[in-house]
Amino acid sequence: MRFLTKKINDMKSDTIICFIFENETKKSDLFEHLNKLSNNELEKQIYEYKLIKGSFQETFKYAINNELKVIITGLGKKENLTRQKFSQAIASAARIAKTTSKNQSIAFEIIEKNENCSCDSFSKAECAQMLFTSARIGVYEFNKYISNKKSQIEIIEAIDDNITQDIEQKATIGAYSSFAMKFAKDLINESAQIVTPKYVASLANNIAKEHKLEAKIFSKNEIKEFGMNAFLAVSQGSVNEPKFVHLTYKPKTTPRKKIALIGKGITFDAGGLNIKPATSMLTMKCDMSGSASVLGIIQAISKLQADIELHVICALCENMTSGSAYKQGDVLTAMNGKTIEVDNTDAEGRLTLADALCYADMLDVDEVIDIATLTGAVIVALGHNITGVMGNNQKQIDKFKQIAALSGENVWQMPILEELKDNLKSEIADMKNTGGRNAGTSTAAWFLSNFTKSKSWLHLDIAGTAYLDKSNKETLSGPTGVMIRSLINYLLS
Repeated sequence: MRFLTKKINDMKSDTIICFIFENETKKSDLFEHLNKLSNNELEKQIYEYKLIKGSFQETFKYAINNELKVIITGLGKKENLTRQKFSQAIASAARIAKTTSKNQSIAFEIIEKNENCSCDSFSKAECAQMLFTSARIGVYEFNKYISNKKSQIEIIEAIDDNITQDIEQKATIGAYSSFAMKFAKDLINESAQIVTPKYVASLANNIAKEHKLEAKIFSKNEIKEFGMNAFLAVSQGSVNEPKFVHLTYKPKTTPRKKIALIGKGITFDAGGLNIKPATSMLTMKCDMSGSASVLGIIQAISKLQADIELHVICALCENMTSGSAYKQGDVLTAMNGKTIEVDNTDAEGRLTLADALCYADMLDVDEVIDIATLTGAVIVALGHNITGVMGNNQKQIDKFKQIAALSGENVWQMPILEELKDNLKSEIADMKNTGGRNAGTSTAAWFLSNFTKSKSWLHLDIAGTAYLDKSNKETLSGPTGVMIRSLINYLLS
């Protein structure tokens, strides 16, 4: 897909999306241009006949001629429009435009909202970034295995007669953010029979070659030499051997900051001997959403030539049930020497992340961030539209929360309290790997905190937001690519 910023007279798309606010009559330059092409009929339809009021996500389709169609999209009352709602409106309009475009090209006008609240206001440059990211969310579909494929949108244009350098820069961030999201969603949508640890490791190696990254891919024996026994235990029930991936992006100049980004990489989670119910296993190919996300992010960071050093880490394995699977009651020794009693084999992600966090301690980075489909408890607490955020550095947490809000994504901080250790008390080891249903998300985060020495560690639990059974206002059902745009914006900040 190509992303282009164009002036009005240079646009080539055959479907154009214009935005209007409820109860406002001010017309944009693009609207005036299209109205002139319609011999003023477009203005009559909207402002004289009032066929659309401009309420949120209300749409009106109008054909100027056989080759050019207009979709007017309502944004509601201006004072009520947030960045998140604007992203939802963009995605919804893109889905509608996809059904009308014949030349696989759609265009959006660049708008701005200038108000006092920074979270709700956005410049034209920020609008261009949102347009490219959310439009691709709107038109995304995974049709690899569909015989009768529909035509796909190939070009998205952002239209304004004053394309500044700032607009171009922000638009580029939006384009590469959308690429990272598509990459992650394609990988998650692929079946687990293909997406094995070996497959993802090979893919990571190809990414490194394409983007000139440093790559270290560790085999089972090398993982064992590191002492990653918690990670290895999870993998031992599968015929597919584990892989440990470490990719490094370095800028051409001295990096402003060094960050390790860890993505949970369970390529299929059957639950181990604590096997999941059949219905709970249906979407467990998505348990590597964290790894898919970080592999997409490092490609975007490389393309954007960010001034940070970024280490991406993925502990890849399957959690299967077999005669060689790890068992309840087993005692595992993690890379940092701490011992773990296995209370439940379906609390496996935290075991793989424990060793990945220990590995990150060797890298001398300024910050550590992990992203993981970790706990069912976060779904109970926050549902499917809010990501749980935790960590040990409030300044880092506050900064990420602010950037997530500016990125149009919902996060909510949950506590990591010292007394949570009582939930994981073991009689025979330093701790158990799970502590029951109560405070499950925070307890899992406390568990992870035992395996990092970083003073700036951020943990994102995306178990409820990484994969949707039902569509929301922006994203269709399936993988969402959640937190990718927020993380990219955070890394660039």
